[in-house]
Amino acid sequence: MILDESETPFWGPITANSNFCEEDYLVTRYAAEFINSLTNVVYIIYAIYGLYQLRQKPNAGFLRTVPYWGLMAVGICSALFHVSLKYHTQMLDDISMMFTTTPVLHRVMTTNASPRVTIIVGMILGSTLLALVIYHVKTDELLLHSVFFVGSVTAIGISTMRMINTRTLAGSEARRQIWGMVRFGAVIFNLGYWLWLVDGWVCSYLKSIRETVGLRWAFLLELHGWWHICSGIGAYMFIAVIDHLVSGVDHRDIPGSLAWPAPWAAQSVFAGKGSDKKQA
Repeated sequence: MILDESETPFWGPITANSNFCEEDYLVTRYAAEFINSLTNVVYIIYAIYGLYQLRQKPNAGFLRTVPYWGLMAVGICSALFHVSLKYHTQMLDDISMMFTTTPVLHRVMTTNASPRVTIIVGMILGSTLLALVIYHVKTDELLLHSVFFVGSVTAIGISTMRMINTRTLAGSEARRQIWGMVRFGAVIFNLGYWLWLVDGWVCSYLKSIRETVGLRWAFLLELHGWWHICSGIGAYMFIAVIDHLVSGVDHRDIPGSLAWPAPWAAQSVFAGKGSDKKQA
């Protein structure tokens, strides 16, 4: 249904400094941005699946679960923000992104490190994160927040590629399939990021098309919602691959318990051919 003019938004006036291209309170008075709120379920589903799979493994301690809890926190905090468009929920959304990438960054940076180095790196990353959070909440600036997030994601990607080459057998089927998952994860994450940018760049044009095609089909043109879907899939795949590579298990075979589309990516064109054939 379309929100009646006589109905007031359940959450009151919008106080967030960030607002996206989806029409506010178009569907219901209980959700400012309906599709942008709903699509956050992708983060939560993948996080729950990852946590469930870890419970089946005998050596899965709390630290291995942290990235999945972070992924779930992103979904919850982002949903709260898009539902209400309040300043404090905007801060939760922004901060959850940093709290998710930092533990993953720590894990890839300390894979072969001694306990002492692991603690030192953790203290440095933790102090940096705390300082950025305080600064971001006080100033509501986006530059350092964006630089830290993009820098963390880039460092995680580079470290993951290095680990594939050092922790899997050259030419093995496992390496080929893991490369397929990582390539696909990177592609879909970056696709989501560009959809996020386009959503802001051509917002007026998108709104015009949505009015033309009608409400249900217009949902497909909510590009920020597609960012949630794409980044949720990409983040899950990187978290799962990194966990597999650093967990100390046998890396000659990829785990068969990863959620879709990881199995498809492991066998698709993203996995490559030729030199990646399994050695005898």
